[in-house]
Amino acid sequence: MIRKFFKKNRLTFIIAIVALAVLPVLAAWVSSANLAPPAPTPRSVVGVAYPRNYRQDFTQYATIQRPDGTIRDVYMNAVGIAAVKGYHILPIGTVIAIEGYNALKTADGSYVTDANGHYVKGDPLPFVHVREKRIDWTAADFTSSARNGSWNFGSFDFKTGATYNESLNACFLCHNTAPEDFTYSVEQMADFAYAGAPVYFMCRTTGRTACE
Repeated sequence: MIRKFFKKNRLTFIIAIVALAVLPVLAAWVSSANLAPPAPTPRSVVGVAYPRNYRQDFTQYATIQRPDGTIRDVYMNAVGIAAVKGYHILPIGTVIAIEGYNALKTADGSYVTDANGHYVKGDPLPFVHVREKRIDWTAADFTSSARNGSWNFGSFDFKTGATYNESLNACFLCHNTAPEDFTYSVEQMADFAYAGAPVYFMCRTTGRTACE
């Protein structure tokens, strides 16, 4: 009876055996395909890209005033702002843009201030500095031999967004002494997260030296 049953259902048994052999292999292939990292997106820009609409797309988290009459507004993209609001370390994909201004002066050469004692903006500095955090930089993306972990720098013309011709080596060397993640404005980020508004910070140093 068993032999007759086997002959009658031979095709069914064969299909079942083949399925048992093939299905684990197929499942493993599908699983490995799903776990495989996506192919990297080709990059069309060498180095740091200029975030053309940073005033609209980014969030300003700080304004930094120095005693030599310079003012810097600091912006960060949504990736970084989300981490800041959650009190997390700045993640890969963070972009920070820094634009500067000279304070207005009176006829006698003193700086013009508003009701809060803050400098009133005059002419912009000719460049916008941009910091970007990535893990897929290549040697061609850097214009300096210095490094700041996963950070890279770019300098762009304030009016046009074209690459501004200056050495960025000083930027890397300066940020090498930053207290956390090669970034000086970590405290201002925390204050912004707490206050929910841009922080006005009085830096005691001049020029482009690091704030104390």
